[in-house]
Amino acid sequence: MQKAPDEAALSESPPQTKPSREEYARQALEHTVVTSWTAWTLVALFLLTVAAVPLLQHFVEIRSNLAARREEKAATGNPPEGRLLPQSWDVLGLLPTPDEMAGVGSLHDAQRLLPSVGEIQAYETALEEQSVVSAWILPPAQSLLTGWLGAGNEQVYPGQNAWLHYRPDIDYLTRRGFLDPVLLAQRRRAGEEGTQRVQPDPIRAILHFQQQLARRGITLIILPIPVKPMIHPETLSSRYSDAETLPLQNPSWESFRQALEREGVLVFDAAPLLARAKRQTRAAQYLRTDTHWTPEAMERTAQAMAAFITLHVPSLPRRAPVSFVRETVAVENLGDIARMLKLPDSQRIFSPERVWLHPIRTAGGDRWRADRRADILLLGDSFSNIYSLSGMGWGEGAGFGEQLSAALKRPLDRIVTNAGGSYMTRLRLRQELLQGTDRLAGKRIVLYQFAMRDLASGDWKLLDLPLKKEKR
Repeated sequence: MQKAPDEAALSESPPQTKPSREEYARQALEHTVVTSWTAWTLVALFLLTVAAVPLLQHFVEIRSNLAARREEKAATGNPPEGRLLPQSWDVLGLLPTPDEMAGVGSLHDAQRLLPSVGEIQAYETALEEQSVVSAWILPPAQSLLTGWLGAGNEQVYPGQNAWLHYRPDIDYLTRRGFLDPVLLAQRRRAGEEGTQRVQPDPIRAILHFQQQLARRGITLIILPIPVKPMIHPETLSSRYSDAETLPLQNPSWESFRQALEREGVLVFDAAPLLARAKRQTRAAQYLRTDTHWTPEAMERTAQAMAAFITLHVPSLPRRAPVSFVRETVAVENLGDIARMLKLPDSQRIFSPERVWLHPIRTAGGDRWRADRRADILLLGDSFSNIYSLSGMGWGEGAGFGEQLSAALKRPLDRIVTNAGGSYMTRLRLRQELLQGTDRLAGKRIVLYQFAMRDLASGDWKLLDLPLKKEKR
């Protein structure tokens, strides 16, 4: 029996398949109709949205600048000199002037007139810091994210029990070893895209520094300060509740320490000291909302550092002990990591922390001061400055330099800068030497203090110091 023609055709046709999502989307686009009125409305709303932010920023900044100019005129009686245009107009200052363009004779000359990456980044950072919309929206939004969801931002990791951690500190522990050849190559290549190349190898820089100091008979001691999660990882995860596992450390640390010690560099590792103090006293060694250590941890390190110097540098000239007086002062402040969150001033998520400082004074009651004639020079970062510089909000006159000087019972010279301990303090020393101020005259020890995070993220440029060979 034969099938009807139409039945045969049906039996031979391929089965129909369901259209894919891409096919549905294509069909929807092909059959979507947008009226002219809708199109123009959407375009107008888009342009209004794009233009609203800069227009609002111009209005607020011009009004603020006019008020400042009026106050300036009322105070001085002279025509005001303050700025009028908003900060966004500073971009014109990055462009070459007509006179500069007239002197261009080659493509190379023209490229030299273009703004550097660093200048562009500084301009963008200034815009972000002055943003009115950001100032209005960011604090309440961050308050919601942190208070209800426990979220931080690109710089801050909230921990347990209202502890805060700085992201580069976490990165120091969680990323591969800072001496890993792959990581060193990546950091070196990343620097090539900026204004200056990054020198990522701390061993090269420290040995180069030591060799230059050794020509003047100066002993180099390095003091890398451990970062908060090395000592307090339990505030991030309960798996680290066992204090016997402390301190945590980057995989490259031991190789780094051994390489320096083989070349005669004295290395004082404060991490075991602080971990042991935490086990014995059960007291916090770091501030809850700040990147820095507590006064007790700092003073304990200063005492141990004084003993280390006495033991390992017997050539340090003997001198009559200097008497110092220790006071006791209470200071209350909210830490720098909490401020990085840019929460509203009225926030109640993180409370100020109270600490007890011991400012150092001379026997005559004068405030402790660095002595350029001292035979020990401290190069330090914000870990040395935290209780010395009043602008940091944690008191003054009680920092690491003061405590070390009191522990040694001898004067101390210091060059301290808050940021860039891997580079900036050595740069400042070099600048003073180039300007004719010999900060190394009479020195027997240079104590080089920096945060351990700099080993993985710092710029360890090699700096040639104009050193004279000192007669002994």
